[in-house]
Amino acid sequence: MERREVIGFSVILIVVASIGIIAVWSPAPPPDVRIGYLSKDLHQLALRVALVNGLFDREGINVKLVEFGNGALEMDGFLAGQIDMGYLGAAPAMVKSINQDIDVTVLAAVNLEGSALMVSKTEYDAGHVTTIADLVAKGVYQPGPSTVQNFLLRLALNQSGLSYDDITAYTTPPSLMADSLTAANPAFIAWEPFNAKAEYDGKAVPLIQSGDIWPNHPCCVVASTNGFLVDNPELVQKVIDIHVEAEEWIANNTAEAISIATEWLEMDETPVETAFNNIIFSYQVNRTGLEMYLNFLIHEEQLEADKVPADTSAFLDAFIDTSFLEDYLP
Repeated sequence: MERREVIGFSVILIVVASIGIIAVWSPAPPPDVRIGYLSKDLHQLALRVALVNGLFDREGINVKLVEFGNGALEMDGFLAGQIDMGYLGAAPAMVKSINQDIDVTVLAAVNLEGSALMVSKTEYDAGHVTTIADLVAKGVYQPGPSTVQNFLLRLALNQSGLSYDDITAYTTPPSLMADSLTAANPAFIAWEPFNAKAEYDGKAVPLIQSGDIWPNHPCCVVASTNGFLVDNPELVQKVIDIHVEAEEWIANNTAEAISIATEWLEMDETPVETAFNNIIFSYQVNRTGLEMYLNFLIHEEQLEADKVPADTSAFLDAFIDTSFLEDYLP
């Protein structure tokens, strides 16, 4: 091979190698939207359905998912600039937005009900804890002080003539609650599927379902930072459209939805189906329910005294924006 040919061939090799290196080291394109969600929370099945059914890909939306242990931690993620939108509980969204001035807006509902106050099967069968009143001076595991479940626990205690001070509440990840039950700490409150799984495993039984504490109560919502909402209204609309489509698909394809949930949660189908049937999937925002949350949070002194909204109606007007659901309103 002549020298000129060798040089030409070497140049070709260098160019090809360079292209390969660029392909390997070229950074992935930035996501169009970063969406937070809660770990193994069956309430948020719509997000999983949207992914599995390729709804984001169909719309050309590059999504980055960010997982959080509970809604309060997800609100910290909003504050830290880690996410643009998120699936989380209405209670932490409200509490943290007020107490820490975290600017988020609720755009759609995700589900109603779907939590339960569970008690050790051993303690229940022995007759030691069969009513909420039996929890006095005992420990109860809950996901966090600003969560929907903490709110429901307070409400259940109040309905039984008790207060939050009559128990000892321990903040614990739901995945650890069932295995942490003892005679001294015999109960926990969590979201599905952790309740159904604990019952299926013979570790706990429902003391009361959240729907019996407060029928059709709000739970998870889809929220966005105000800045992202203002800067990307068309993208936000597409995300909400996808959310609504996924919710409606769940309602019309129960067996397939449970199959997706079973694979996602890595559980047997029986507890997943039980958990699924304890949840009401809905995208319609229950403003009245959110107002009840707010008033109860004020009553329970869960809001900073100097942060309590002077006009709760005006606060809710700013906190909730259902305009992205206009095409789906009844």
